[in-house]
Amino acid sequence: MFDNPPLELEEIIDQCRALASTLVEMKQPETKEILTFILQERLEILHCAFHQPVAEE
Repeated sequence: MFDNPPLELEEIIDQCRALASTLVEMKQPETKEILTFILQERLEILHCAFHQPVAEE
């Protein structure tokens, strides 16, 4: 259907920033809980991507 390449580090950071910014303004508790869960997933992805061993060329 569509290509789903791995996210670049900058893209993950942008997503985390957007989610955090939205959460600050969010008033609906159900939506806030869901977005918090998504932010947690993205932060875990960011952590794993950041601590990934760098391949030597």
